[in-house]
Amino acid sequence: MSNALQKFRELLNPQHTEYIGTIQSVNHPHYKVLLVDGSGLVLCTSNTPYNLGARVYFSNQTILRPALMGEHSEIEV
Repeated sequence: MSNALQKFRELLNPQHTEYIGTIQSVNHPHYKVLLVDGSGLVLCTSNTPYNLGARVYFSNQTILRPALMGEHSEIEV
């Protein structure tokens, strides 16, 4: 049961938040990603190749998956 409890705790208190950004520099596997709010560049890595200008989710300096284009909103929990 401790595994289920640990998973529940991780859902309620994530260790690393996810951000949305746009890829500004491509040098696979190293990418420079600009945060959506324009606050700065983050050096990220990925096993999957992405194109310049692609929007992606990233966390802990790792690109997780592509992000959909369009509007986004922040939800404070």
